[in-house]
Amino acid sequence: MITSCQILCAPLQGFTTHVWRSAHARIFGGIHNYYSPFMRIEHGKLMNRDIIDVKPENNQDVPFTPQILACAPSDAVKMVQHLKDNGYEHININLGCPFPPIALKHKGSGMLPYPQEVEELFSALKSISGLSYSVKMRLGWQDADQWRNIFQLMDLITPTHIIVHPCTGKDQYKGNLNLEAFDEMVKVSHYPLIFNGNIQSLHDIEQIMLKWPSIQGVIIGRALASDPALPCPEKASPENYRKFYLEIYNHYAATLTGGEHQVLKKMQSFWEMFLLQANRKCRKAIKKATSISSYEAAVESLFGTL
Repeated sequence: MITSCQILCAPLQGFTTHVWRSAHARIFGGIHNYYSPFMRIEHGKLMNRDIIDVKPENNQDVPFTPQILACAPSDAVKMVQHLKDNGYEHININLGCPFPPIALKHKGSGMLPYPQEVEELFSALKSISGLSYSVKMRLGWQDADQWRNIFQLMDLITPTHIIVHPCTGKDQYKGNLNLEAFDEMVKVSHYPLIFNGNIQSLHDIEQIMLKWPSIQGVIIGRALASDPALPCPEKASPENYRKFYLEIYNHYAATLTGGEHQVLKKMQSFWEMFLLQANRKCRKAIKKATSISSYEAAVESLFGTL
């Protein structure tokens, strides 16, 4: 069942950057496609970090789709045109981000209660030739039935697939998934669906595909960030975990310009998701390190326990 299932990598803002994606694809793999953390317009301009993250030269040999987040059609068109000019032919539309500072501006899942705004967005994107789209969404913002009106608009962009996290934006990442709603989506969708949410293991993926054999696959985020070997357990070795870590650490040590403190903070944030099941005492020492030397010593101690 797993062999017929696409396993995708969910975007995690500030974590699954091109550095992480490239290292993961080379060392572990097992992912059908990676998605960028969403691009957005701030003060009328693309953010420089987003421009760097989606540069084609930073995503070579990685199956990769850039993702955009916007409410205003003009902002979406500006991002999509930038991506098209850089050679991209497929773009993912974020209608799922649950964080209130985003959602309360009618972006991400906060756009789902407003089908007229979604229609205007889709219509603007449809007008750009030579591109295909996919959608990442939730059931709604506060109402788990809001997806119904959005599904009626999908023909505007004929998405290659729809990634569904079957909960509301208000749920954030807490509470139970609404599997009954997803079951209904599977029955009525004209487009391939991909399941998102609370996947922790290959066994979970097998159970999802047994329950909904017609869906295209699954997408995993936080569990993959913790265990990058999740899709390919034969590569789950201390050597590969260390190699993966060092590739990311060495990149930031060589490119960040804010000195050791900036590198330390960047890598401590990396460990907030990486190897969550590793030695608790060592993870605590990494979090509390105040210098690169104490940090590196703590990391070495952790790898020594694997």
